[in-house]
Amino acid sequence: MSYSIIIPVYNEIFTLPRLVKNLRKLNNDIQIILVDDGSDDGSDEILKKHAKRIDIIRNETNLGKGSSIVSGLEFVKNQNIILIDGDLEIEIDCIPKLIVEYEKNNYSTLIGYRWDDKDGINFELNRLGNYIINSLFNLLYFSRIKDALCCVRIIRSDLIKSLNLKSKRFSIEVETLAKLVLFKKKIIQSRVGYNRRTMEQGKKLKMSDGWRIITVMLYYKFLYKI
Repeated sequence: MSYSIIIPVYNEIFTLPRLVKNLRKLNNDIQIILVDDGSDDGSDEILKKHAKRIDIIRNETNLGKGSSIVSGLEFVKNQNIILIDGDLEIEIDCIPKLIVEYEKNNYSTLIGYRWDDKDGINFELNRLGNYIINSLFNLLYFSRIKDALCCVRIIRSDLIKSLNLKSKRFSIEVETLAKLVLFKKKIIQSRVGYNRRTMEQGKKLKMSDGWRIITVMLYYKFLYKI
């Protein structure tokens, strides 16, 4: 089976060199698509140096993570899509293991999770926010998702394109999951290592994004017509 990986990046000048180095370790048959979401910190100059090995797409302005993923879908050449963020909170090294698990489970959609119930509740603000959003998602959709906001996904190209994704920002994760659950698609889950960044280190997700994510969950539960 063939794979394309889509990675949205925005102002990641300090992580890009290591990101590109780790991407080079992947199987050469994997198509790599990096979507520069209007970076203004010099990230685009770094990406230009790697245009031979990597397909580079650039948004002239910052459109958001969801918009960048949707843009990347237009350039996909292969049967399966891998989604992961470019901030290296989750290392690229996990991808080969996840591919093996995905294929072992007959190409059912795979989503990563950074923690689960066994880890307990952490009252650090970011973790608490994730816990609330994840619990609400499972309550609304009668699901058992361990980490609705984890960026790591492997999904068939035709399936993700059929979802007709609309979210422009970080709510892309919950929109994707909501539609997969509503369409009764099988989902498998796999633990991934996680090294959280702080806002000072470049963390992009904000409190306002949390409210937008909750709004999207409610919309697809109560207003979306299948």
